[in-house]
Amino acid sequence: MLIREIVGRTIGHNWHYVAHVGRSCPFLWHYHPEFELTLTRHSCGVRYVGNDVQPFGDHDLVLVAPNCAHTWHSNEGIDHSRTRIHVVFFTLEWLQGLAECGLPELIVLNRWLSGVRQGVVFSPALAERVVPLFSALDKEHGVKRLAVLLQILDSLPKDDNARHLGIGHTSRGGSDRRVDTALRHLQENYQHAVSLGQVANAAATSASTLKRVFRERLGMSVTDILIQLRVGHACHLLISTDYPVHRIASESGFNNLGHFFRQFAAQRGCTPEEFRRRNHLPAPGETPPPHLPARCSIR
Repeated sequence: MLIREIVGRTIGHNWHYVAHVGRSCPFLWHYHPEFELTLTRHSCGVRYVGNDVQPFGDHDLVLVAPNCAHTWHSNEGIDHSRTRIHVVFFTLEWLQGLAECGLPELIVLNRWLSGVRQGVVFSPALAERVVPLFSALDKEHGVKRLAVLLQILDSLPKDDNARHLGIGHTSRGGSDRRVDTALRHLQENYQHAVSLGQVANAAATSASTLKRVFRERLGMSVTDILIQLRVGHACHLLISTDYPVHRIASESGFNNLGHFFRQFAAQRGCTPEEFRRRNHLPAPGETPPPHLPARCSIR
């Protein structure tokens, strides 16, 4: 299920920071109108950002664009240590306001953020460099804490080895009631037959208007989002269950197996069986597949 997450605010600023320490990263599809910068440490598993699905290992730094569905899936920290997750939520509007009110140094960063589509996966080298800065966010307060945040954000456009995700138009920040309602309807019904007219009725707008606002705000069509949700759910089932492919297709909302294979290949570049082999999360005692760090131990 895809959940619209409500993000709080750090007092006095249009940004929010949270840190989590635990044994796992639970699988939970969610989205929100803010940018999300996440540093994951001492863990490994599979990361889902929009239509990008990739394994991740220790020191994983990712920027997720506004309104882009995403989640991480792992169970146990590397070497049985506790997984540490540092997350910063912020809006482009806030940074643009700072630039207009006396911080023109942010113009380059803002221009770069405006070009982010689904998100950005940063290099391990940058992730290593910003670990002390994220740790400082836990300790600092007031102006010093804000200075640390800006230092982290300023480093992002300078990573020449970053991998940009997604194609097409840039996602816009902010919130639109019609988009929020339509996305909520899709996430509640994507496992069943869904038509554009039904989604438009749920959002109390016309089909043509809904198509336009989806393109303007998300850079995607209603059908694109629907397929993304269904294929994302199928990926989760392929990794976390031993269900046969025909059952996974059905439980993900595809009533035609051939259509499922075509859409899965278009989204992931491989067959469901190949995806399962590549991204299988090993049980205790199993040998991890080649793409995961050998020291990963995931239950």
